[in-house]
Amino acid sequence: MKLPLTARKCLTVTSLVWLMCIFPLISLGEAATSKKPGQAPIESLDPAFAAALKSMYDRQPQMGTDGATHVPDGITKISPEEGMWLYELCRKIKPQRTLEIGMAYGFSTLYFLAAIKANGMGLHVAIDPFETTDWYGIGLKKVQDLGMEGSFRFIPEKDIFALPALAKEGLQFEVIFIDAMHRFDDVLVDFTLADQVCAPNGVIILSDMWMPSIRKAVSFIEKNRADYKRLDSPVANIRVFQKIGVDQRKWDHFVPF
Repeated sequence: MKLPLTARKCLTVTSLVWLMCIFPLISLGEAATSKKPGQAPIESLDPAFAAALKSMYDRQPQMGTDGATHVPDGITKISPEEGMWLYELCRKIKPQRTLEIGMAYGFSTLYFLAAIKANGMGLHVAIDPFETTDWYGIGLKKVQDLGMEGSFRFIPEKDIFALPALAKEGLQFEVIFIDAMHRFDDVLVDFTLADQVCAPNGVIILSDMWMPSIRKAVSFIEKNRADYKRLDSPVANIRVFQKIGVDQRKWDHFVPF
């Protein structure tokens, strides 16, 4: 779960052909529905990534790009199970580009970059307008310390501006992870805009299914977006949708959800 500080203060106790040519031997759907996700421990990652993640999970003081140390809040993170599932997915399908909306302390960022290093290829893009303010640039400092700047692009803009800009660049992403603002309308906007940069057969992943707003957005997608197929996920906190076609809804289409 990644929310800007202002949003967290409101919470009480929380938070088709192109791709097939690239990955002819691996079914993305099969990779996403693997029956043994996240089984490997964090220690199975590259030692530098494992150490960086463990220090954050242990809430040790972290250096930010502001030159000061800060203690992670212990709430804003993804679980090791969810992170290792992302890592293993990317290890299996070896995507050229991955994207996350909401970076915060950089937990998910490090899992994506660990997969890129292990794969020996790939580019990860992270969008977060609050990275250097609410999150003190801790995630960015981790990327620097791990020497992964060459495989990473950071966009300090709101998603409503950053995603259309990426679409104008003609970029497509095989794996997109949405974990930013958790209001229903924001999540639905993120999904709608992410669709514009999702590669054919690519997947869009929504995190924090324990929140009613996320479950409501998932319900809309399931009932109204026939161009996406829900893939079974072994991690209860996420929902995974694979892009299987083009949005061909009529102008007045609506199915109650």
